[in-house]
Formats: sequence, C-alpha cells, structure tokens
Amino acid sequence: MSRTKILIGFIILLCVLFTVFEFGEILWLSEVSRGLIVPSITVLYITNYKPKICCFALFLILFSLAEIVSILSLLPVVESKVPYLLIYYTCNGLYATAYSFLVFNIIRTLNIRVIARNFYIHLFVLAILNSYLLYVLFKIMSPFILDIGEIFIEIAYNIAILMVLSASLINFIYKDTQKSLLMFLGSLCIVFSEVIQLAYLYISSKILLDILYTILLVAAFYFFYKQAILNEEESSVLSGNEVFK
Repeated sequence: MSRTKILIGFIILLCVLFTVFEFGEILWLSEVSRGLIVPSITVLYITNYKPKICCFALFLILFSLAEIVSILSLLPVVESKVPYLLIYYTCNGLYATAYSFLVFNIIRTLNIRVIARNFYIHLFVLAILNSYLLYVLFKIMSPFILDIGEIFIEIAYNIAILMVLSASLINFIYKDTQKSLLMFLGSLCIVFSEVIQLAYLYISSKILLDILYTILLVAAFYFFYKQAILNEEESSVLSGNEVFK
C-alpha cells in the first residue's frame, strides 16, 4: 500500500475516532483525534509534493504546530506545570501567524493597482463588513477576556481570519479560476468553523457544535490541499490588461 493511501486512511480514521469519542463524551481523546488531523494533512502535502518553504507550507506547518501544542497541553504534566496563559498565547499566536502567511500567499500573486482601481467598491464594502464582524466577535468574547494581552491576541486572531476571507474573495473575483475558487471555499469554511467554535466556547457547549466545527475545519483544509496541488490556470480572467486598463 502506498504512503499516500496510508496517510489518507489515517486521516479518515482520525475523523471517525473524533466523532466516536465526541459522542461517547471522552473529550480528551476527541481533542487528540481532532488535533492530529491537520498535522496529518500537512505531512501528506509535504511528503507527496516536497514543496519549497513557501507561505502556504509555512501556513500548514505553523497551524500544525499550534494543534500539536494544544494536544500537549492536555497532558497532566504539562497542564499542571505550564501556565495556561503561556499555552493560550503560544497557540493563538501560532494560529494568527499561520493565517497571516496564508493571506500573504493569496495576495502575492495579485495586481494591487488593478484591484484598487477596479474593485474599490468591493474593498470598501469588505472593510465595513469586516469592521462590523470584528465588533460583534469582540462583544461576544469581551465578558470572558481578563486582561489587555488577551484582548490584543483575540483582535489580531480575528483580523487574520477575516483578512483570509477578504483576500480569498478578491482573489476569486480577480482570477476566476478553479484554484482561486477552492481557496475561497476553504477560507469560507475556516471562517464558519471559527464562528461555530466561538458559539461552542462562549454560548453553548453542545456536542453537535463541536462536530460541525470539526467538519468545517477538515473541509477547509481539504479545499486548501486541493488548490495547492493545482497549477495556476493560464486563462485567469482578470490577470491581464485586456479587461481593465
């Protein structure tokens, strides 16, 4: 059996185990199972395609590191000796940095002048929408935030997520390719998964919310993986000067 099939089978097994442990209310095992999914996808991507150290690879690596740190924090030794805030800042800092690399990976191929000249209305609407969403997210979390450091990291984290969605949307409108569509779908799943996780953590700790969060997270990385292995199509609708001058 090939290494690829083994890794895919392992990822599917982790998804099944997460669901079983979640319904069985063995929460620490469900967290471990879920936490290994993204690192396994990262290993699958790196071993199969051996990419250069690029923004997308760094996104996967940093996100995987955050998941691994989260898993290690469940160990009794770590949980008893390592301060909670250190784990909190480390994980969220890694997540925010990972999303920042993903944003840069998206925008580095865009013609900023063309976008600013032809999509200024889109950018204005996105800026207003992002500001409103950031305000709503902060209002939900504010009763649970204890110090200024947490406020800073939560704002940075949420800005990074919203920037991923905005950049991928503009990228899709600009290029109109299968690769850009997959990136946008992945970003959409990421944002919805974060909203669901927010509801699970701060509003209602229902098992179905946690499962839905995991489904969206896995779907997001499936779309990211699929777009990463595609070559950029040559027939990018708005990448040239034929349409906008």
